[in-house]
Amino acid sequence: MTLRHPRAAVAALALTAGCALALSSCASPTDPAVTRESLQEVATAPAPKPDPDPAEEEAEEVPVEVELLECSPYLVVTARGTGEPTTGQLLSPVARTIAQSRPDQVVTVDVEYPADTDVNGGATLGVRSLVTMLNQQTLECAEQKFVLLGYSQGAMVVGDALSAPADRLVGEQADELSAEAAAAVIAVVFYGDPRFVGAAPYNAGSYDEERDGLLPRPVDSLADYADEMRNYCVSADFICQAVTSGLDESGHVEYFDNGMQQDGAAFAISKLAPLPKGSKKGRDSKGSEDAKASADANGSTR
Repeated sequence: MTLRHPRAAVAALALTAGCALALSSCASPTDPAVTRESLQEVATAPAPKPDPDPAEEEAEEVPVEVELLECSPYLVVTARGTGEPTTGQLLSPVARTIAQSRPDQVVTVDVEYPADTDVNGGATLGVRSLVTMLNQQTLECAEQKFVLLGYSQGAMVVGDALSAPADRLVGEQADELSAEAAAAVIAVVFYGDPRFVGAAPYNAGSYDEERDGLLPRPVDSLADYADEMRNYCVSADFICQAVTSGLDESGHVEYFDNGMQQDGAAFAISKLAPLPKGSKKGRDSKGSEDAKASADANGSTR
């Protein structure tokens, strides 16, 4: 099921992601019936071509400045979901596990963007920030490799940053990644991606291959990264499965405790260069980590 009006669907994404966030933070969730009604209206009501979004236009015009980071062997970038904090988010333990697997080799940073319900403006800023960061790091740190993690709206930010402008839903006017920056991306891990495509070869989880996310990307838009990607989606997640009946918001936060954080970390670790023989980490725990990483890297978790 694909929503017919992408810009209206972005608004639906903000509503539904906010609803899921309420569950993850133990707040009172929005009435599922109200959310379902809103989604069905977006999916079926005819709509004229929308005028340019002023918030998005403003975000495109604001110069993006990002801090130059240390030239570590690896840069792990997290892009949080709607309303999540920069620390203590779904991706925090994923990034931490990756960093612990390569002591003193990893710098971790969260994409600077609002991650609020203004998805058009905020996610556009996120795309611009991420592209600027990766291009800048590549210029200054030619040997650095990138691991990119995204949850919910953050997965859309990362996915659109990696895509050609014509395939983006947000940040269409933002720069593209340089060839050097794109080549430095060695692992990409998504959870609850609103731009999920059921037929993509890099998916993992209990998803239905016949179902796409709320705002599916062109099927081949991330083909260049297929070997470096895992896109985790569970069947009950109405963000990556575009479910508008029998709505259950808890599916979108299932990744906090279903083991997929560990699976995503293991996949990313499998893409890192092996530790030198005789290192303390290698003696103590690398064997068990890399065994799991190898198992996950050899096939999606279904």
